[in-house]
Amino acid sequence: MNKKILLPFAFSTLAVLMHGCGGESAKINEDPTKGVTVTKNGSCDVTADDCLQFALDYPVAGLNFDCSGDKFNHFATKLDSNVVTGACKLGDEVSFYIQGEGARKISLGTVKLDNISKLKISVPPRIRLIDMATGLTGKSPVSFSSSDETVNVAMALVKILQSIGAERGDNVIGDLQPIELTIEKKDQLVKLSKDIGVSEFTSGEYIEVLKPWLDVTQISNEQAFIMLQQLLNLTNSGILQADLPVTKAGGESSSTTTNSVRPDGFFGCNKDLIDCIKTSSNLRHSMANFLLLSDRQGYTLGYGQQWRGPATIASDLVLAPYVLVTKVKPVKIQVNAQNAWLEPVNREIQSNQPLRFSLNANANEDLFLKQGKFMNGYAVAGTEALYKQLIKAKENEVVDKKHLGLWGQNIDGEAYNGTIDILKVNPSSYLAKDIFRTAANVKSGQSYIFPLYATLNFKFSDATVTPKDVKVGIMIDEHGDIRTDIKKDATNIDMSGNCAKTQSINPDGTITDEYGEIQYRIGTTGATLFSTYDKSITVRMILSNPKFATVNGAMFGLNLTDGTGAKINIHNLLQGQASGITLTNFSNNTVTWNNTFAAYQLVYNDLYDSLSTEDKNKYIEPSAEEREFAKRYSGTVSITVADQNIPACKSIQTKS
Repeated sequence: MNKKILLPFAFSTLAVLMHGCGGESAKINEDPTKGVTVTKNGSCDVTADDCLQFALDYPVAGLNFDCSGDKFNHFATKLDSNVVTGACKLGDEVSFYIQGEGARKISLGTVKLDNISKLKISVPPRIRLIDMATGLTGKSPVSFSSSDETVNVAMALVKILQSIGAERGDNVIGDLQPIELTIEKKDQLVKLSKDIGVSEFTSGEYIEVLKPWLDVTQISNEQAFIMLQQLLNLTNSGILQADLPVTKAGGESSSTTTNSVRPDGFFGCNKDLIDCIKTSSNLRHSMANFLLLSDRQGYTLGYGQQWRGPATIASDLVLAPYVLVTKVKPVKIQVNAQNAWLEPVNREIQSNQPLRFSLNANANEDLFLKQGKFMNGYAVAGTEALYKQLIKAKENEVVDKKHLGLWGQNIDGEAYNGTIDILKVNPSSYLAKDIFRTAANVKSGQSYIFPLYATLNFKFSDATVTPKDVKVGIMIDEHGDIRTDIKKDATNIDMSGNCAKTQSINPDGTITDEYGEIQYRIGTTGATLFSTYDKSITVRMILSNPKFATVNGAMFGLNLTDGTGAKINIHNLLQGQASGITLTNFSNNTVTWNNTFAAYQLVYNDLYDSLSTEDKNKYIEPSAEEREFAKRYSGTVSITVADQNIPACKSIQTKS
């Protein structure tokens, strides 16, 4: 049996080097009446330790940028697979602009790389339009509102890029697609009467000044704001992982120096934080881990496991808290879809709307992530030492304690508090219109595919599990997010659907369909893949709700380790074959799903069964139900299109 459990992440892996851009450099032209020549998309070799490759949230290739550490060359972004990248040395300031061979220039802001990432990481951090707008105005947004000056400038940048794409036919208004600023288009900036900078953006004058070169009036403020929100959601999307305190020692505080950092993971106790590993009466430890995903519309969902129990004390010394996993059963902690816990611009956890983990029907025992900030865009640190490492702070620098990850919970009237480290990986990218075809991005008379209704078919690795197969209906919507499509009177075996349209979005994150049935968010798409016979969308899903019965807790496509990615190939569907979809991993093999809660329950069951009779008296015996549940730790999953005999389920639609 495969009893593999996802292991904790290691922060040391954040220094893994990337391979990326190259090209030849070009000297700048010092004549102030002339523009720039660009043949390179970075000032440094992206494999070098001091070189930071970055990606843009809006995929625009050919965007000019200068690195403060290189006084002689100019650069431009380029499209690299599903992202648009550039590179400068760590600590540089990056100035973005649009300019051709003439002197006319549109300034798009200067971004300090230290505000994006102070560490070289394996996945290029994203520079957002909101970051460029902040560089222009010199002010971070007070709130994410169209009335905010900086947000309004970012909306102006959206209008320019969307209009350039629409002019070239790269995108329709409201659809995010990669665009290119060609040399020919940039050279036409000579038509402008003046340069454009922050004053023209804030006053709105840029609209008239740009008219000889580009008409941006086709995009409304509302459309620009929606696109800006979509860009923020994409950057904040991804897989969120928190792990057990596997490196936290007992009997002493964790190291406070950045030279020997040990992440504390997701850990706490029923005492003050500083007393969690000090010997005291009635000391109870709590630890947990989780895997969550955040989708394209800003919703976060998923689940984790928690262990609570008396601290283990030997020779008057508190042992490492991880020993708790060998003492007590895991308890599931579930995140029902939530979209207000993270402030989208500064990426701080909202203390007035914390992320809520539900344990059972008693809401008074829910666990809350109360504070924390994603530093460098991808990590929350629970301790000062780890925080300082993430921002490359000196030992004597003062830490903003509001940025540290903290959680709280009340159990049986007793308060638990603790720290948490969180890593975010695998953000989503744009969905290429040639593959992700919707009614919004095709012309009248053309066919489109999404929303796509389908059925997942789950099988179990353990041959003794019944039922053998479980069907779950899903819909991949026009945004690229995935929800259930479960018909009325569905059974635990057959939860396929009838392709119901969305009627309303509920405050609890669920969806009510046109027949009044409640549907659940279960995942999202990552990106599109293109080759001769493989036109795919990558997918990631977590089914976490009692509604899913025997597949409650199943997850796949998270792409955290080799072989755990998943993609739906719709090549044949795009060729007109109504049933032409397949679900495979990135090596085109069958997709395996895992259930981490069931796997941990299986670990406990095996531990209990291996104990002597005397030792078993110190443990709670697994129930018959828990033993059956633990058998559902893994399996395979496939996909078919929904019932094509139902008109609403037609997998190929034609735009009228």
